Amino acid sequence: MTITTDRPATVRTVSAARLSFTTDRAALADALTTVGLVVPKRPPLPILGGVLLQARNGHLTVSATDYETAVTVRVPGAVQAAGTVLVDHSELIRLLGALVKGSRKRDADALPVTVRILDDGTAVVDLAGYTMPVTSFPAADYPTIPDVARPVASVERKRFTQEMARVMIAVGTDDTVPMLTGINLKITADAVTLAATDRYRLAIAPLPAKSTGRTVQTASALVPGHLVAPVVKRFGGDRVHLGFDDAASPSVVSLACGDVIVSVRTLDAEMPPYQTFIPETAAGTVQTGRAALLAATRRAAAVLDAKRDRDGHIVLTVTRESLSVAPVLGHHADAVAAPEQAATVDGITDPAAFWFKPAYLADALTSFTGETVTLHTQTTVTRPVLLTDTPDGINDRAAFCHVIVPVRAPQD
Repeated sequence: MTITTDRPATVRTVSAARLSFTTDRAALADALTTVGLVVPKRPPLPILGGVLLQARNGHLTVSATDYETAVTVRVPGAVQAAGTVLVDHSELIRLLGALVKGSRKRDADALPVTVRILDDGTAVVDLAGYTMPVTSFPAADYPTIPDVARPVASVERKRFTQEMARVMIAVGTDDTVPMLTGINLKITADAVTLAATDRYRLAIAPLPAKSTGRTVQTASALVPGHLVAPVVKRFGGDRVHLGFDDAASPSVVSLACGDVIVSVRTLDAEMPPYQTFIPETAAGTVQTGRAALLAATRRAAAVLDAKRDRDGHIVLTVTRESLSVAPVLGHHADAVAAPEQAATVDGITDPAAFWFKPAYLADALTSFTGETVTLHTQTTVTRPVLLTDTPDGINDRAAFCHVIVPVRAPQD
């Protein structure tokens, strides 16, 4: 594929010369916002800051790609003439705002907007009585939008979106270790499992799924979390359809929901065998009020911030019938005391102190929604701690769980 650095004022292709479509301003603006998630803020070449508008088969599609991820949105409206045009994404969004400046949002959103190509090849926008040219590029030079991978399973959209957000907490940010920046999508006959880990924590969210009829016993793919998650938030349909281009060794994963489709290249890495990090039994369990524990964690973190110890740790101390959360302070540590909160403790007879990064514990507690949370501990305070909604959650492989690795205290 050839990419040009020129910035021509018009698109001169046979298909673009006839393009004309009309839709509501709100619908077009919303589609541009969605595909804009994969448009580079500072594109290395102007053409990569473009958005592809295709009027065909009686409807409009708005698409963008950054090579790794492609997003397409189907927009309702009227197609007067089929065709394709590539226009500057940022400029088109700004024009949609500038031409209705001063109008009430509700009135502006309902206005019809038309994008069309003039006889001389100039792309223009008609809105609120104005006609304005918009910068365009050669559509033939834009990266190819990949075909949608054949669906293998579908899941309920609201549940999928919620679980994606919970799992994203554990996605790593170190690009030098690609497998830690991804979300693993594992598809079985009746379930889809999302999982992510950054070495220090692990989140796993199984959810029920329906097979699409394509014969797939088990398939797994690792997709970049920071690319997929923002698009998933823009889904608006009832179900998400997951597609793999190759069930045995997928290179492209597609997620389609309503009028939005995101196709992403899989990471060239393998997810660590995360199942081995989930304890099958617990030496001790601690069940307590989730909101109270979260509040105590945030207060301890606030103390560290007040002491200008932003890289500090907190200590969760468990006794036979209570727990407390306190900041770990290097000076005057003996003077630190924290209030206790009631807990149902089993298997822990002597006081046990677990050191955590405050953000990790707060994130984990935030990902749960129940009134209580249960911590499943191991034989030593440095072994991974499993968090579940209920005391028997360790035995429920269909339930969401979160694992945190405690920090090793200096004396250990």
